[in-house]
Amino acid sequence: MRRSRWYRACSKKGPATHFWLSLMGFSVLVIASFLLFEQQIQAFLTHLTLYQLSTPVQAFNLALLLIALLALDVVLPVPSSMVALLAVAVLGSLGGYLVIFIGLCLGAGLGYALGAGYFRLLSGRLGLHQRQPGQLAYRLGTLSLICLRGVPVLAETSVVAAGMQRYPLRAFLLITTLANAGLALAYTAIGTLLIEQHALLVTLLASMVLPLAFVAGYSLFKRKPSVDQPLRGRFEVRYDYPVIFTDHLFDPLNPCLHQQLTHPHNGPVKVMVFADEQLLHSAPHLLAQIDAYFAAHADLQVQAAPIAVPAGELSKNAQVLEQLYTDMLRHGLDRHCYVLALGGGAVLDAVGYACATFHRGIRLIRIPSTVLAQNDAGIGVKNGINAFGQKNLLGAFYPATAVINDFQLLTSLTRRDQIAGLAEAVKVALIKDQAFFEWMEQHADALARFDHPASRYAIRRCAELHLAHITGAGDPFERGNGRPLDYGHWAAHKLENLSHHRLRHGEAVAVGMALDGLYANALGLLSDTDTQRVMNLLRKLGFNLCPPELSLIDAQGRSPLLLGLEEFRQHLGGQLSIPMLNRIGQSVDLHEIDSAKMQAALQRLASRSDAALPLGEGYAQ
Repeated sequence: MRRSRWYRACSKKGPATHFWLSLMGFSVLVIASFLLFEQQIQAFLTHLTLYQLSTPVQAFNLALLLIALLALDVVLPVPSSMVALLAVAVLGSLGGYLVIFIGLCLGAGLGYALGAGYFRLLSGRLGLHQRQPGQLAYRLGTLSLICLRGVPVLAETSVVAAGMQRYPLRAFLLITTLANAGLALAYTAIGTLLIEQHALLVTLLASMVLPLAFVAGYSLFKRKPSVDQPLRGRFEVRYDYPVIFTDHLFDPLNPCLHQQLTHPHNGPVKVMVFADEQLLHSAPHLLAQIDAYFAAHADLQVQAAPIAVPAGELSKNAQVLEQLYTDMLRHGLDRHCYVLALGGGAVLDAVGYACATFHRGIRLIRIPSTVLAQNDAGIGVKNGINAFGQKNLLGAFYPATAVINDFQLLTSLTRRDQIAGLAEAVKVALIKDQAFFEWMEQHADALARFDHPASRYAIRRCAELHLAHITGAGDPFERGNGRPLDYGHWAAHKLENLSHHRLRHGEAVAVGMALDGLYANALGLLSDTDTQRVMNLLRKLGFNLCPPELSLIDAQGRSPLLLGLEEFRQHLGGQLSIPMLNRIGQSVDLHEIDSAKMQAALQRLASRSDAALPLGEGYAQ
């Protein structure tokens, strides 16, 4: 059925149109109040001009009254310019200035508060909730907000509009306070000059001319659009995804996965499962559990039996990526389908990259099956594959719809893989949380045995710290160079390549942290005591900090590992930025590396002589 224009205007579509529609509604309210109360207020002000002050109390009461009139100008037809000049005439220059300034500031604040409340009142009906906070800043510039402070009706409308669209409050208060200070000064100067000359009529005329001067000034300063100026696109995209911890995810009685797949969708949901080949081999019962789970939920339509993906770094290449695309295409996946990715960090990276680029993005639920993936790789927004001999050269930032950590998937891992993932917990504790590091020192033996209570806490706390950094540091897509979560990783990436991925990622990170700890100690950044604590914890957890790759030498007599610094610089985009500890729980970024000291740190680690590092004796400076 064809809808009328007014029906469409009042529906939940077109939030920009509805903003101006609601603003017009508020303006009508102001105009109506002006028509109803104009004569009474004008007569009241005329009466005030004849009022003679004889005591300080009377002056104070009148000042309060004038402040109230200026503050209520946003909702009542108060001629603020006349009230301002009257304040100067009755209270003098200083008293009048203070009254004008305070009244204008209160009026601006009241207008903003009314706008914010009005926004919430009408958001459900007019669709204003679809607009982002602060978006008015792009529609009403700073200069406009300043100049409109002296324009009748528009002054009140502008502050109400700022509140309605959640103009940043701090910026609003700063802008309007400065503008009110200038406006009050202008009213005081004009009022003092004209009143001293007993030119009441001219004074009243000036109160009407002053706002017009603001309009003229705004017109002069306002730049006309030029055909040479570029067009600008600006928008914000919000991501919100849960990280859920559970047990026995594929038990039909466990609601976690079903809730994530069906909310807020109606009707059948198409699902496709990609699973780590090693996971399927180590947990042969998993395929039957997955089949039983989907059989128990008629509203979930699994498109095929779980498809195995090569485990580890073998999954992160162009051939596997092409096969993932082929499987998705053959089974008819579209942007409304879900892909479940079960596996370690490498498999999540590869499947995540395929999901990010297939149909420009399809829904992804990550189900990490390793310690490293549950506390780090599966939490973030990065996906990618290796190419041209470089780790993660091709990739995309693509958050999952949800991340579900099933602790039971970790019980089928080898002890080596269980411990390897704890390296990321040590890393994030070293750079973010001294208390967590101390807890790991106290529970090192339990963590080395992978005791379940201690391991559960370490995984959750590590995931919590990673997620807090990703969502709270203001750079989830790594546009800048500073990356504290990459502590120990420049060497780790190179070690993985040099070992042809014999070393697990976590094992390589442990070596990288040890190397960087010794280098920080050589620079005098990290104390001998803290350096020894880092080494001791890594060894207690079971990490070998002296793999044979540390001793490799190329034909030119150089360490191939140290060449990883240049590769990491290129990965960052030109400027080297290496996080280094300056104490446990805190790091700093270094943009230059002393080659001689790094070589010395490498030799110390390769020779295992760091174990004999005496307390109180650091490296030579």
